[in-house]
Amino acid sequence: MGFVNAHFVAYTTDFGTTAINGAYALATVGVAGIAGGLGFGFLADKFGRRPLLSIAFMMRTIGYVVLLMATSLPGAIVGIVIIGSSWTSVISLTGTVSSDEFGLRRLGTIIGTMFMVMPIGASTAVWLAGQIYDSTGSYEYALWISLGMGLIGFISIAMPTTGISKKIWPQLPQAG
Repeated sequence: MGFVNAHFVAYTTDFGTTAINGAYALATVGVAGIAGGLGFGFLADKFGRRPLLSIAFMMRTIGYVVLLMATSLPGAIVGIVIIGSSWTSVISLTGTVSSDEFGLRRLGTIIGTMFMVMPIGASTAVWLAGQIYDSTGSYEYALWISLGMGLIGFISIAMPTTGISKKIWPQLPQAG
């Protein structure tokens, strides 16, 4: 999401649109994020959290494919709406999948570590996208990297759980 937040407006000016129109287009991310967060949460309650988190990462990947193929502002808007609809859902679903996988005993440490590392990755990605643009005059490689990271997220969540986390960190007996 760092690319979308930091570079989308500049990306759209490469299509010949104004920065203000790019900013208006970027506003669709927030609306899509609200709809996606609510929709994914509802569906996760019905169909399971892990499959929906996997789908959210796949949607992000598809959104980057659309951005790569976009040749105009409307096409770019479609891409960021797809990405934006997975934005807030990934945050909440990551927490619930982590609790399912690792239990509640160490959830604070696990979530705390994830949310410490995520901003480092996001800010590094924003910087890298800027470096790529400055050296190539295009965001294409940055978009390919973002697409690849979404695909890695999808594959790692879609893989069946091995249960190794519960073997490493057995659950404490419940107080009764």
